[in-house]
Amino acid sequence: MSEVLDFYEKQAYANQSTIPWLAALQNKALKEFRRYGFPDRHNEEWKYTRVDSLLQQQFATNAATDKAITQRSDVPVGYQLMIQNGQLLDVPQLPQNIRVQTLAAALQSNPQEMKACLTQSMPITHGFAALNTAILNTGIVIHIPAGVRVEQPIVLNFWQDNAAQALHNRVLIIAGEGSAATVIESWRGAEDCAYFSNTISEAFLAAQAHITHYKIQREGKAAFHVGDLIVRQAQASRFDSHSFSFGGRLVRSDSRFYLEEEQAECLLNGLYMPAENQHIDHHTTVHHLVPSCRSTQDYKGVLTGNSRAVFNGKVVVYKDAQHTAAQQQNKNLLLSAKAEIDTKPQLEIFADDVICSHGATVGQLDEEALFYLATRGIERKAASQYLIQAFAANNLRLINDKPLSTWLGELINQQLR
Repeated sequence: MSEVLDFYEKQAYANQSTIPWLAALQNKALKEFRRYGFPDRHNEEWKYTRVDSLLQQQFATNAATDKAITQRSDVPVGYQLMIQNGQLLDVPQLPQNIRVQTLAAALQSNPQEMKACLTQSMPITHGFAALNTAILNTGIVIHIPAGVRVEQPIVLNFWQDNAAQALHNRVLIIAGEGSAATVIESWRGAEDCAYFSNTISEAFLAAQAHITHYKIQREGKAAFHVGDLIVRQAQASRFDSHSFSFGGRLVRSDSRFYLEEEQAECLLNGLYMPAENQHIDHHTTVHHLVPSCRSTQDYKGVLTGNSRAVFNGKVVVYKDAQHTAAQQQNKNLLLSAKAEIDTKPQLEIFADDVICSHGATVGQLDEEALFYLATRGIERKAASQYLIQAFAANNLRLINDKPLSTWLGELINQQLR
């Protein structure tokens, strides 16, 4: 383990910024990385997810050399940005006042704003998050000014096909008061290419801002992906999170929400579908810090082959957070005798005037429903697909963009095939 830590520590030193305050932030994160190390099974939050296969390979932060776009977006809506092997290669014409730029460019043009965002105390809960800040070699910043509503989604198309490359990426979403926008992160990569995506997305929502965020993860079956989503919400703001995870060899996604002012709301909608030899882990935590906030979580899993998934959803209601409304559910379908799911919904409530619920289910396809469809002349394979589509239908109904919802439904069908 010490050799692996030394390997990444050398990369952190090699990527240290020349900006004094950022270098100080990176050094602090490097100390945290040394303190935490990489998680093992003694870490309660990682007891069902082993990262040995990731640590057995060396992923370097080598500079990309792409000069031309080799992949195009297949997302059917929005303003398309192509980020290929860490390089932003294509930026469309965006509406006036919307600023989308690389992290490096933002550090030069808006240093005070970047310092305010990056130096906010981001809770470090594992070594990968510390390593992201310690290296921080690529990133995208999206700034939506106060009162501006972006009608079309902003699509960040991440593509990797550099073998043994590691990207320690940061996405910053800054939403001004009363603004509204949709941001889609589409993660893809070459099918048999082993690479490492270590990414953190942070969203800062001012009062009455509304951000809809999609993370559509379809990376190659040899890829490793560790991603954090951290959201801070002011008064009467709303954040809708839609997570769809289909790809990757080993995938870990953490979502942490901080409802910091009253009337804030968040939705966490997720669907994960691991197939043969895939491991997909989702951890969510919603911190109800103040009164009169609302959160809803609905995650579903469909597991096939020799696959494994983990879901750990937590809601923390703090002492003064009266009149909190929080709902959480996790449902799973196991389509194979070899598939495994570990699910753990949690409530930690320190206030007494709240409405909170949680639950989890694990099961198989309904044999009576399959028999009924068979009597109508529908073969078992098609009948199974219909039932799985019905299982995921509620998650798709939470998506207000009809073309996007239809396209995601097709992705689900492709995954089943």
